[in-house]
Amino acid sequence: MNFFQKLGIFILIVISVAYVYFSFFSAEGFHLPARDNIPPDIGELTPISEPDDINKEDSKSVKTVKIYVSDSNGKLRSLNRECDTTIEKSCFQYAIRELISAPSNWEKSKGFTSEIPVGTKILSIREGEGSVMIDLSSAFEGGGGTESLYTRLRQLIKTAKANTNLPVYLYINGHQAEVIGGEGIMIKQPLNERSLDE
Repeated sequence: MNFFQKLGIFILIVISVAYVYFSFFSAEGFHLPARDNIPPDIGELTPISEPDDINKEDSKSVKTVKIYVSDSNGKLRSLNRECDTTIEKSCFQYAIRELISAPSNWEKSKGFTSEIPVGTKILSIREGEGSVMIDLSSAFEGGGGTESLYTRLRQLIKTAKANTNLPVYLYINGHQAEVIGGEGIMIKQPLNERSLDE
């Protein structure tokens, strides 16, 4: 290999080294992109809401309340009702309304009954910070005999206590109830499981 060939190879090596240096190691040359500039991979993408998420949002506006009616054996049983809080101002009031109108036709077909007279009306329900007052029409205490009166009172008491922790007072035609019906059933207030104890 003559001098000029060696000189050509040397110049080629110098040019290659210079290219590599300026391309990869100089401040203006090649550098790795910052992490912020790298598009997120599939795992980092925010998932699109699925229908289940929508249903969970809807379920937040529904509260389950309980009402009590008699089953085919004459024992009190609870039935669930769904209170839509976007429509109802009070789920307690909704529960009492449902109790007064229960059972539904389907529930009747399954043997459920209620001792609350059909003509019973809710005159008012007042919910304060310390207590609740239910005012019913006099139809509530009319007819059916002593056993029927006890059962309807238990229905009301159990429904009321299942849907509020506040003391609940029963009024008939605007007067606090102390004696119910012609049979003279004594009732202790506020309503609780021992209100009918003698």
